[in-house]
Amino acid sequence: MIFYLSMAILFTIYALDLLLLVITAAIARSAEVAALVRKRSSERRSKKAQKALQEKAAAAAAGAEGGSGAGAVVAAAGTTTAAATAPAVAGGAPRFGAAAAAPVVNSELRISPSGSSGYSSTVADSSLDDESDEDGVPRAEIITTAPAGTAITLPDDPWGGGKAPKVLIQLPMYNEEAHAAAIINACCRIKYPRDRLLIQVLDDSTKEAVRQKVDAAAALCIENGQPVQVMRRDNRSGFKAGAMVEGLNRVEGLGYEYCAIFDADFDPPADFLEETIPPMHRDKTLAYVQTRWAFTNGNESFLTWAQKVNLSFHFDVEQRARSFLGWFFNFNGTAGVWRIQSIHDAGGWQSDTVVEDMDLSLRCYLKGWNAIYLPHVDNNNELPCTLSSYKTQQFRWLSGPMQILVKSFKNIIHAKNISFARRANAFWFFLRYMLFAAITVGVLAVPPVALWVEVWAWDWPHIYFIVAINFALAVFLYVTPFSIAYLFFSVAVGYMKLWAMISGLIGLEKSKTWKVTQKYGAKQASVGLLQRMTAHKPYALEACLALYYGGLAAAAGVYASWIMLGYCALMCLVFLFISFGDAYM
Repeated sequence: MIFYLSMAILFTIYALDLLLLVITAAIARSAEVAALVRKRSSERRSKKAQKALQEKAAAAAAGAEGGSGAGAVVAAAGTTTAAATAPAVAGGAPRFGAAAAAPVVNSELRISPSGSSGYSSTVADSSLDDESDEDGVPRAEIITTAPAGTAITLPDDPWGGGKAPKVLIQLPMYNEEAHAAAIINACCRIKYPRDRLLIQVLDDSTKEAVRQKVDAAAALCIENGQPVQVMRRDNRSGFKAGAMVEGLNRVEGLGYEYCAIFDADFDPPADFLEETIPPMHRDKTLAYVQTRWAFTNGNESFLTWAQKVNLSFHFDVEQRARSFLGWFFNFNGTAGVWRIQSIHDAGGWQSDTVVEDMDLSLRCYLKGWNAIYLPHVDNNNELPCTLSSYKTQQFRWLSGPMQILVKSFKNIIHAKNISFARRANAFWFFLRYMLFAAITVGVLAVPPVALWVEVWAWDWPHIYFIVAINFALAVFLYVTPFSIAYLFFSVAVGYMKLWAMISGLIGLEKSKTWKVTQKYGAKQASVGLLQRMTAHKPYALEACLALYYGGLAAAAGVYASWIMLGYCALMCLVFLFISFGDAYM
C-alpha cells in the first residue's frame, strides 16, 4: 500500500506543477497580447496626431507663402539638439540609438570614425575626426533641409538622450566546422551602432581547417568595416566558461555594459539587440535576458521532432511562466544577453560544473538579481540529429544541475539577499529533478511489485494510484501535443537521464567532462537501414532495460496478468527501438 500511495502522491505533485506552469504561461501570453494591442493602439493615435500636426503646419505654411512669398521650415522642438547624437547603423538607417531620425526629405547623415573600439563604422567619414566627443566616441551630425510645411519628428529614444551602451557579442566555439562562418556573418548583420559594438570570436578549435574558416570569415567581415575580434587560447582550460572569462578580461575597462552570447549553430535575428538591450537598460535589476529558441530541423526525423516538442514546451511554458511569476529560471547558455556588472557581482563564470550558464544564473538570483524571458525574439538553431549527439547533450544537461545542487545547497539556505519565498522557489527548481528521478525509479519498480510484492486490491490507495497516474498522463499528453509516441520516447530516455543525474550527484568523472554536442549544419547523407544497423553498436543501458521488461512480460504471462504482460511487452519493444536508435532515427 505504501508503494502505490507514494507513487500516487508523486504523480499528483508532478501533474499539479505542470498545470500551474501551463495556466501561468497562458496568462502571461494573454498579457503579452494585451500589451501588444495597447502598443499598436498607441502608435495609431500617435500617427493620427502627427498627421493632424502636419496638416496644420502645412496650412500655416500655405498661409505664410500666400502672405509673404517666403519659404518656411517647420520642425519639431528640440529636433536639432536630439539629432546631434544619433548613432549610425551599418546596412541602413538607425532604428534606435541616442536619437534616431525619422525619414526626412533631403537629409544627410555623417558619422565620424570610432576611437574607442578600434573599428570604424561602415559609413565613417574621416573628415569629421575633430567632431568626436571627449571620450573619443563619435557623434552624428544630421543636416536637414525640408520643404515648407514638413514636420520633422523623432521616435522614442531608449537611451534617454545619451549614447547607446557598449555591447560585446561573444561567440564561443570548438571545431564547429559546419557553423563557424555562418554565426560570424549572422552577428555582423545585427543592427547596432558599430562604434558601440564588438563581436568577439572565442575560437578553441584544434582543427586547422576550422581555424582557417574562422579566420577567413572574420577577415572578410573586418574588411567590410565590422567590429570583429578573434581570440584563441593555448589550451581549453575551463572549456566554454574559461573562453568567455578570457574574452571579458580582454575588454575590461573599455566600458562594455552588456554581453550577448551565441553558440555557433544559432542564427540570431538582425534586430536581436534592438529587442534585448533597451529592456535591460531601463531595468537596472536585470542580470540577463533570455530569448526563445526556434529550430531549423525540427521535422527532419522522429528524434529532432521529439526534441522540438520538448524544448518548445520548455520555452513556451516553463521559461515564460517562471519569468512572469518572477521565479528563478536559468539562462540557457546562448541566445541571451548578460549585464557584465551582474557577472562580476556573482563571482564570474565558473567551470566547476558542466552547466556554467545555470550555475551563474543561480548565483545571480541568490545575489538578488532578476531576469526576464522574451518569447517574441526567435533564434533559429540546429537540433542534434543523431541519438549519440542527443544523449551527449542530455547527459550534460542532467548531470550539471545535480552538480549545482551539491555545490550550492548551503548557499541557497544561507542566501541573505533574497526572501524565504525566493529561496524556496530556487530549491523547488532543483527538487523537480528529484521528483522526475523518483517517478522514473517508481515506474521501473511497478511490474515486480505488482507481480510478487503486493497483490492488487481495489482499495483507496490503489484507486488513488490509478487516478493520479491517469491525471498526470492527461496533463502530459495535453501539453505535448497529444503524442503517445513522444510519451514512450520520454519514458525510455528517462533512464539515461536518471543515470546522468546519479553521475552528477556522486561526482563521476564522466559528469565533469564538457563534451561538445556535434552539429552537422544539414541533413546527413542517406545510408541504408541494414548498413546503419550493422555499423551501430546498440546502447547497453537501453538493451539491458529491454531484457528486463522482456523477462517481466514472460513472468506476467506465467501469472496470467495480462495487463502487465501487455505493458511490459510494449516497454520491451520501446527500449529495443531506442537501443538501436542511431539506425532508426
